Amino acid sequence: MVPGTWLSVLLFVVLVAPGLLFDLLSDRRRGGFPESTFREISRVVLASFFFSVLAFGVLVVLRTVEPGWTPDPRRLLGSSGTYVPDQYRLIFRALLIQAGLALLFALLAHLGLAHKQGAGIRKASAWTQIFKTNRPAGSAPYARVRLKSGYVYTGFVGYFSPDFDQDARELVLLPPLYAKPPDGGKLTVVPAEHACLILRDAEIDMLTVQYRPAPPPR
Repeated sequence: MVPGTWLSVLLFVVLVAPGLLFDLLSDRRRGGFPESTFREISRVVLASFFFSVLAFGVLVVLRTVEPGWTPDPRRLLGSSGTYVPDQYRLIFRALLIQAGLALLFALLAHLGLAHKQGAGIRKASAWTQIFKTNRPAGSAPYARVRLKSGYVYTGFVGYFSPDFDQDARELVLLPPLYAKPPDGGKLTVVPAEHACLILRDAEIDMLTVQYRPAPPPR
């Protein structure tokens, strides 16, 4: 790869990485709720520009104090094509310093905003909160599910989809399984040959949860 090519790739990474880091850290404060692609890209670009300018300012001060520690911008931007190959180590070191400073500024900005706003916001569905986060140690969630069709099922929650999208979520119940038909009959045991019951969230009308001792491994 010629120097000009890898230098262009490195410049792209250096200029975009601070905004990406700040945006990823911001999910802890904003909750990571869905938004348009244009808004996400705009935030990354603006954040990258801001932190890169701050880091570049530090390099300007550094060159004023000690010119030999940073590349010569006149020769770097001049018509001569020999400066980059001759001074690639110096240029590479300056880019690493600039990238490190920009990433550090992004981290410090996030920590400052997080401290100002208080506790962070975590992106988690209600199912994640009830079935996993709030579950007491040594216990397992036991669910009673009433479907829109009127059927009622009970069983231990073996797996659940953490998605926010209701159409994408599924709930897996494990034995002992019980079922009740819509006509109001009693709960009856589901035959043992049925290993599990898979329900889509869109089919569920009501869901109640208890925490019981975890069933023995099968």
